[in-house]
This record gives sequence, C-alpha cells and structure tokens, in this order.
Amino acid sequence: MEAQRQKVQALIVQTFIAAAADAVWAALVERPDLLFDALPASRWPVETSDQPPFHRSLTWPHTPEPTPLSFTIHELMGGVRLDLRHEGWHEDDPAWEAAIHGHFSGWLHGLALLGLWVETGADARVSDPALQGRERYLISGEVPAPADAVFRSLSDPDVVVRWSEGAFDGLTMAEQVEDKLVRWSAPGREVAAVLRATPRGTHVALAEYGVEDRSASARWPQAFDRLSRFLL
Repeated sequence: MEAQRQKVQALIVQTFIAAAADAVWAALVERPDLLFDALPASRWPVETSDQPPFHRSLTWPHTPEPTPLSFTIHELMGGVRLDLRHEGWHEDDPAWEAAIHGHFSGWLHGLALLGLWVETGADARVSDPALQGRERYLISGEVPAPADAVFRSLSDPDVVVRWSEGAFDGLTMAEQVEDKLVRWSAPGREVAAVLRATPRGTHVALAEYGVEDRSASARWPQAFDRLSRFLL
C-alpha cells in the first residue's frame, strides 16, 4: 500500500486594506481578475461557502488535487486585515512543490493588486496591450522601512541611482500613486511595484512584463537586497 503523503503547513497571506469591510468584501467577490492575475484561474468556482462580509471558503480546483482555501476579513481601526489560508499541500512531490511556489507568489501578488484597487481604484496589472499574455517575472518581499521611504526610493530618480545599480536602466517613469504604486515602461517592457504597509515595514510586490530571458530572475532579488540595505 502506498504510504499516505504528508502535508505541509498552510500558506497564510495577510494584507491590511484601508477600507470598510463591505468594500473589501465586494472587491473580493467581484474582482477575481485582480486576485487571480498570477494564478491559473479567471473566476471563482461555482460553489463557495459565504458569510458576508467576513468569510469565504471553497475548494480550490487548480492544484494537483483540490485544496481547501478560505478568506477572512477582520475589522481593524482604519480598515481591515484580509487573511488568506490555503491548505492541503503535499510534500516530496515535484508537482506539488511547483504548485506551492506558484501559488504563494500568486497570492502575494493578487492580494497586493486587490488592496491597491480597493484603496485607490488603480489597476497595477500590465497597461500595454502588446505585453498582455507575454512572459512575466514576479517577486515579493518585505522592506524594513515605511512606505513613504520605499516609495521615494523607487520613484525619485536622484534616489534610485544611489542604490539600484542599473536595475531600472532604459525604463521611463509612467505612473505613480503616492506611497502605493510605481510603474516604469519601455518599448516591449514594463515594471510595476505595489507597496503595502506591514507592521514591520513595507511589502513590495513587483512584476516585470515582457520578460524574454533569465535576466529578471537575477536582477530583482539583488535589487530587493540593495534596497533593504539602503533603507536600513
């Protein structure tokens, strides 16, 4: 008899959104295009268990086997904390390992996009129609500094050159939303960074669109490290 596969701890992702619970619930339900932007889905499964405006649970079909997924909204002073809990992951299986990494990155990205949209109405997804459907690179990380300092380090050209070591060469500033979004663009390439305040600093969810080689996977982890050291 085949031994039962062990399961890893749940993926737990949290984000603070400066909006009322009803507004966050409406976005959660009505904008899966934002939440699932980096995941293999475009809409919610037909069957969900809802307790509006605070809880949604369902079986997620886009893993090697269906997995339990839930979202819970906690009211806090000045907004809400949206908690995502994704369980049922197996260990020691390449297909599951790939799914874990892909979903963790995808949920971080999707919650950042959703929070930004609720707070500002800004859509951080790729804006150039020519780049839609092209390869992209995603990276998320927490920078130990407040959002205003991180925003200035990403948006002020005089500050960017002090730490970036050419990561933004060839890109032109295309969009800014104060302390929350910075977008750069160039022909055939676009980079967007969403900033979300956390208790320990700022979560930065960055996406490069129009990726054609492995340079992005070398460029952005090093840039994150340099930015964190620059702001310490």
